[in-house]
Amino acid sequence: MSDALNNWLGEQAKLNRVLILALDSLAEPSPVTSLYSAGLMKRSVQLYRRTQYADFAAISPWLAELHEPHADAFRKLLDDPQRNWGWIGSMDKADLDGLTQHWQARMVIEEDGERSLFRFQDNRVMARCLKNLNVAEYPLLLGPIASVTFWDENQWKSVDNIRPGVYPAPAPAPWLRNPESGEQARSILRDNLKRWLLTYHVEAAAELAETRVVSEWLEQQIELLDLWQWNTPEQRELMLSRRLNPKCMDDVAWEPMPGETPEMHFARCQRVFIEPGVAV
Repeated sequence: MSDALNNWLGEQAKLNRVLILALDSLAEPSPVTSLYSAGLMKRSVQLYRRTQYADFAAISPWLAELHEPHADAFRKLLDDPQRNWGWIGSMDKADLDGLTQHWQARMVIEEDGERSLFRFQDNRVMARCLKNLNVAEYPLLLGPIASVTFWDENQWKSVDNIRPGVYPAPAPAPWLRNPESGEQARSILRDNLKRWLLTYHVEAAAELAETRVVSEWLEQQIELLDLWQWNTPEQRELMLSRRLNPKCMDDVAWEPMPGETPEMHFARCQRVFIEPGVAV
């Protein structure tokens, strides 16, 4: 265990704080499974359950109180942070209900008429969001969490919340004001697209895996998305869902025509590939 992580855990213990785990159920392998098996999820919440996003409960983030920080299953998570399984927070007093309400109020991102789910449980997303804030703004994101530690740039980092408490969700959210950039953004996009495929097109992805390495195939598609300047969720979903079909993937109609803008190219592909009889 790194000195930074060990020092943070020791400091929280001295302050008699309760540890809270934010877990990404789609990390591989799922941290929820191992912690449940070890009996460490007795006080836990599946965030999307009993919300309008209950249909997505299978990919929901989890919040869990951790009262056995020396348990083997938890220590194994700490030894494998590269899995990006989530992050650890601490609270002066356990209030899982209040913490659930805090994150449910912040779990939806609305931008340009589009809605998406805020992946706060991803330690890389949390790291990026905290970098977008000044110290005085930490309470708006962290709410009742007094301190947080997370894996970022190959090391454990931590942030203290100077005023833990209950705050209304601000609009716009200041932690989202700067777009992702560079390799971190690409890594997050790659993981999100993989999860999207395994959630909505699991059978087609399994068939593809019989002949191709899915991660390599996905990287090739991302390179094409960059080349074609297809940056919207609608464009990505059309391309990935249709090209899972090997016959459709090899269709020359995917190639941009001379003089086509990205918008014209996408509109043409919509007409060509969204037709009866084309497998999704």
